[in-house]
Amino acid sequence: MIFETERLILRPWKEDDATSLYKYAKDPRVGPIAGWPVHTSVENSREIIKSVLSADETYAVCLKEDNVPIGSIGLIPPAQSHTEAADEEIEIGYWIGVPFWGRGLIPEAVRELQKHAFLDLGCNAMWCGYYDGNERSKRCQEKCGFTYHHTEENKPCVLMGDVRTEHFTYLTKEQWKNNQDKKLVLYIHGKGGSAIESEHYRQFFEGFDVYGFDYKSENPWDAKEEFLAKIKEVTKTYSKIVLVAGSIGAYFSMNAEICDYIEKAYFISPIVNLERLIVDMISRAGTTEGELEDRKVIPVGFGDDLSWEYLQYVRNHRISWNVPTEILYGSNDNLQSIDTMNDFVQKTGAGLTVMEGGEHWFHTEEQMRFLDKWMQELRNEHI
Repeated sequence: MIFETERLILRPWKEDDATSLYKYAKDPRVGPIAGWPVHTSVENSREIIKSVLSADETYAVCLKEDNVPIGSIGLIPPAQSHTEAADEEIEIGYWIGVPFWGRGLIPEAVRELQKHAFLDLGCNAMWCGYYDGNERSKRCQEKCGFTYHHTEENKPCVLMGDVRTEHFTYLTKEQWKNNQDKKLVLYIHGKGGSAIESEHYRQFFEGFDVYGFDYKSENPWDAKEEFLAKIKEVTKTYSKIVLVAGSIGAYFSMNAEICDYIEKAYFISPIVNLERLIVDMISRAGTTEGELEDRKVIPVGFGDDLSWEYLQYVRNHRISWNVPTEILYGSNDNLQSIDTMNDFVQKTGAGLTVMEGGEHWFHTEEQMRFLDKWMQELRNEHI
């Protein structure tokens, strides 16, 4: 069988795929953490295709644009399951090449095979597992509706010749059905904002629940924990999460490492380089980094106090953002320059729309009309 999703083709493996398979399976960051050794040559990959990946219900994960494999996904019958699966249950396993991590591609593939397993194959539950330490796989499973079931310790990992701890998650057909149509817009306000602002965006997302996250954190290290906990909580209920965030709320979101849980993001005047903002504030305050290091905190009259701890955290925790993102920016933004925004766009591939004369806070009638038109046009494109 062949399946198509928004971005992917899932199809049977062919021996001609050996070169592409080797390209990604030779990376030591991929196989060992999933329980299989790195591939040593194109010929080795060809043998794996013939002996392992030719199994029923095993599929190459390919981008639609070229139909070339970048990963693999498959359904594992009860007799071969890593845990004690019942007759009408099935297990799913997957991996994807490192260049494609964090783009939500495997969750997209998993959801397609969940539908196949529950509707076409008549399964009533699905298992999935991950070895201790494989946080990426854990996040993928949470995003796809699986919930923790049990842990098995001292399990032989035959292909790697070691013993491991394996955690298992579980999803029933009924749970899957309940989650299918539940979609959420998660709104993150900026400093001084309110969760109530989320109501403004309800008009653009028909069929979505809209939730304004009234977070309490005032610094990025606390926000990281708070934001990640909230995302994990809503993932249990919603199959698709769209993020709308502004100003420091966008920075806190990116710093929280939630890429694997978000389908799409819309940022309004986001803080994308907090280090540069703080350094500019130090200069504006007529002080130096050396003085800030000595005093630890320096009050200023035009914003938050300068904090050495805050600056060091930002420098030591660079954000990495791989979610498909659209940005609205005002040309008169006094917190982030257009050069800063362009640097971020170049690194992440985000789309950028600039309102001439727009400010950091979109609040006037003209600015809000521009924002609404921007959001409506983008939503029409992505529906």
